[in-house]
Amino acid sequence: MITTSQMHICDVCRLLDYDTERKFCGYCSLCDAWICDQDQPQWGRRILAAAKRKMEFGYSGLLNYEEIAKGEKANESHTDSRTIA
Repeated sequence: MITTSQMHICDVCRLLDYDTERKFCGYCSLCDAWICDQDQPQWGRRILAAAKRKMEFGYSGLLNYEEIAKGEKANESHTDSRTIA
């Protein structure tokens, strides 16, 4: 049964789609990640996300993944320096 205590940011969506929305997730001890219901059967996406996470600067496990996700979202709004002529 899924409860509100299982609402997390999906590591796969965060790393591959830059989606930091909280979703119903399950914990995968093999991946050491929270993974949403849609990505549970998607082994290709899960492997890509695991590889990308290993290269992620500042990641030290599940204890700080939400801080990193929120920081990435904040950086996205600051990096857009385009002007409309």
